[in-house]
Amino acid sequence: MKFETYLLLALILFCLWRTHRSVQRSQTPQERFFAMRTSIFSWFVVFLLLAGFVFLPNKARILLLLPVVLGGISVVRFLRDARARLRRKHQEGVDIERMKRVN
Repeated sequence: MKFETYLLLALILFCLWRTHRSVQRSQTPQERFFAMRTSIFSWFVVFLLLAGFVFLPNKARILLLLPVVLGGISVVRFLRDARARLRRKHQEGVDIERMKRVN
């Protein structure tokens, strides 16, 4: 087998592990659902990107990279902030319940 095949296999295994770990580390059902939706969306986008690289000519591949990188950075930031918002919302609810018990 070629080096590229091993590299692709390693990348797929790493992504599977990250998806499993992301869902496993979720603290609430809402966060777990969000992590699963995010994983499904990212796997779909990566599949489309790989299909684009396979079927597009060389010049189009290079032109495809710029929007993918900029869009990917924006999407990753948005998803990270959304997950943090879910955790913060859950944490506020826990803190309010704890304060009610103290008083």
